Amino acid sequence: MGKVRSFGIEDGERIGPYRVLENVGRGWEGEVYKVVEVPTDAVRALKLFRTDELDSIRHLIHTAWYYEQLRWTQHVPIYHHYGQWFLDDDNGCWFLVFEFIDGVPLSALKRPTAKDFLKLARAVATVHAAGFGVGDFSSLTNAFVRKSNGAIVFVDCDPGEPDAPNADFREDCLVELPDAADAMFGEALPKKVARLLAGLKAHKRFNKTTLAEELSRIAV
Repeated sequence: MGKVRSFGIEDGERIGPYRVLENVGRGWEGEVYKVVEVPTDAVRALKLFRTDELDSIRHLIHTAWYYEQLRWTQHVPIYHHYGQWFLDDDNGCWFLVFEFIDGVPLSALKRPTAKDFLKLARAVATVHAAGFGVGDFSSLTNAFVRKSNGAIVFVDCDPGEPDAPNADFREDCLVELPDAADAMFGEALPKKVARLLAGLKAHKRFNKTTLAEELSRIAV
């Protein structure tokens, strides 16, 4: 699946009560803008979706619900609200508004360390503890390091489907984390990273505590 068509919105244009500051990126489902709320001047991230490119409005609401459930973890952007807007050249669009994360993606780190990878793994484990999978972080472009406190924040996840939220702990442990390690280190895995991945590979069943338990084992 390729990226959606760009909305082509220029800096300074309005989307509902928001003024666009810049285009942040575009994915399979929608386009993300850094915006400022009018008249409060609060900076937000706005994800814009064409109505005819959404699977359903239920999927949009499910995505909002997923992020709200994970708010306490502090590893996803704070979800604020959703809304609808109309542009001149389409049949309507929907948007989700989130906290704007000021930081850099892990993919931008020039010399990633084992400490960086284990911080990523612990963030995934915290999301797992809430009963949800993360997904879509293996390229490291969706895992940001927050400037203010260094926390890992997943700015885009796989929320799953309505009535079937993502709880694929196995995928995160056996696919996403190994691929993230490969993106960080290639074949020269640091010792603790290799131990963690080997420990996970030995499991046949995965639940919401499996990753946390393996992280505890390599800490001793």
